[in-house]
Amino acid sequence: MRIRGANLATEEPKYGFEDRGFDYARAFQNRVAEWVHEGNEPVAVLRAPTGAGKTATFHELIEANDITLLVYPTNALLKQQASRFEDEGVATKVLTGDTLEGHHRERTENLLQAVTKYASDHDVVVTNPDILQAIVQDMYSGGQAMEFFDRFDAIVYDEFHFYGDLAASGLLLQTRIIADRNPTAQILLASATPNEAFVEFVQSVFELPVETIDSEYDSKGDRFRHEVQLDRREADRIMDDREAVVERLRDAIDGVEPGETRAVVVFNSVKDSNDFHAYIESNHPDLFERVEKDNGFDTNDPDFDIREREFSILNTTSKGEVGLDYDIRTLIMETPRGPTAASDFLQRFGRAGREANASVDVYGLGQVSWSDEMSFPEFASEIYSTLNDSKMDLDGLADLVALRAAYALHVRNHGYNPELRDDFAAVDGYDRWRGFIVSVQEALNDVGGLGASLQSNDLEAKFLTFTHHCFDVFRGLRGRSLSGDVKYPRGDRVALTNYDLLTTLRHYDIAGIEGDDVIVLKKVRGEHPMQVTAHLPGYESRPRDYGSSIGDIEERLSQWVHREIDRGDFNSTADVSAELLHLFFKRIRITEAVVPELVRCGKFEIDVENEGIPSISAHKRNV
Repeated sequence: MRIRGANLATEEPKYGFEDRGFDYARAFQNRVAEWVHEGNEPVAVLRAPTGAGKTATFHELIEANDITLLVYPTNALLKQQASRFEDEGVATKVLTGDTLEGHHRERTENLLQAVTKYASDHDVVVTNPDILQAIVQDMYSGGQAMEFFDRFDAIVYDEFHFYGDLAASGLLLQTRIIADRNPTAQILLASATPNEAFVEFVQSVFELPVETIDSEYDSKGDRFRHEVQLDRREADRIMDDREAVVERLRDAIDGVEPGETRAVVVFNSVKDSNDFHAYIESNHPDLFERVEKDNGFDTNDPDFDIREREFSILNTTSKGEVGLDYDIRTLIMETPRGPTAASDFLQRFGRAGREANASVDVYGLGQVSWSDEMSFPEFASEIYSTLNDSKMDLDGLADLVALRAAYALHVRNHGYNPELRDDFAAVDGYDRWRGFIVSVQEALNDVGGLGASLQSNDLEAKFLTFTHHCFDVFRGLRGRSLSGDVKYPRGDRVALTNYDLLTTLRHYDIAGIEGDDVIVLKKVRGEHPMQVTAHLPGYESRPRDYGSSIGDIEERLSQWVHREIDRGDFNSTADVSAELLHLFFKRIRITEAVVPELVRCGKFEIDVENEGIPSISAHKRNV
């Protein structure tokens, strides 16, 4: 199948594009400049395909304001973009958990100084939304951190399609706080495949005026995409066709200089990505010299920095859906799964053909009835028609935003603060969910007391303990996970990293424990995952199967919690609404909310300390 190249409409440059010497501007770039200088809407949504030049529009905000925040979904992308702005002469400050110095109040002061106009020597702060979520959730000492939202002039949420329901609710609450505290601040939401429910929520629920800016295709305009030859492969997974993939990769880099990245392989799972890397190292050592791997396992590897490597082939996962800034001529990809498969597909596909003609091999797409040739806009439309791309439920988003607001105020013990109440209590649904959280807390406070209606062994007490634990899902932007230090066979070496243990242990055996609870992993398993069990808060003596896929675990836990609610007498015994308990567990993903107290895998077990950031103690079982 041939997907023709695509051009974007151009115009005479305006404002900063003219000042910076552009011969022309793409039409959507001028529309952004007009919004920055002339617009009355506090929020703008920019829809422009990968490679269209969205980042160039951010300069308009930066030059028009004293302090601009650029918010990126991953630290890898954040660092890449910070380097780009520095290279272009923009004074840039990187603000992450690793770069923010100090402890307690000093850390809060350094946080605020980053956005203090007269105390800083930079024009832009490049950060992630997790920093903003930590402010909302009172993770900084002294109670002054919320002033952060008062001190910048503009904010860009780039790649805002990247977030699922839970994280999107955090961004929505941040957007509401910014608009309320800082009404002159300009908020730009940018993506090639925007989250339309997010935009609708801002307009219909928050009632904030939104300027919509779309790129315009024009056959006579500026070329931004080249022709792509797409081939659908019969296998569902790349690993099922690995020898053929190896041969295509050899062809892709024939005559290519070692430092030129021309081919990318994108897997759906880190397991397959790791397996492929090890397979090439063992069976094709000459090709392995030209390959680099960068998936979630590599993010926290202290001995790895993709920016310091030269390679011709990149092996990656969904981590590579944003920020791949190479001249990709060969892309081999698996079809994404899940509720946003269509937009994820276009993000992956869009990495090829940006600078030259390219070929794309797709696995797992299934049978399709498409034309042999089509334009890029027609192709994008076919992808949305073929693959799942379910829209977020607005009622569900509203409840998640309200739960975040209610929990943010609930955990603050500073007494009554009218300014903070204004930040959170005005959110629709706040009163209902704040009352629910308080009712659970008060019921647990009375458990076991003299004449109490609940004792610690009662079903209701156990389940409310579990529910209270799940409230902590709102402490972070993306939920909770159980991470630990692991050593694993990377292919070229045994690598140390930090990764989610409940995902890791489904695919690796534990060989032993080293030093400060470093879990040493051995060869990747076959298709039958290891038996992993987890003991959950409130139900410590009742192991649950965690050895299957995350989807299967979520489904089983969901069925269990709703049965447990129906079995209990929460309304009269605990004065907690059973209806709201059901609704709460429909709104969250339990696997994102719960961290086990104990995990067992084979001959080993991992004790978990759940106060604050979870920590582990791993040891061999006494069997």
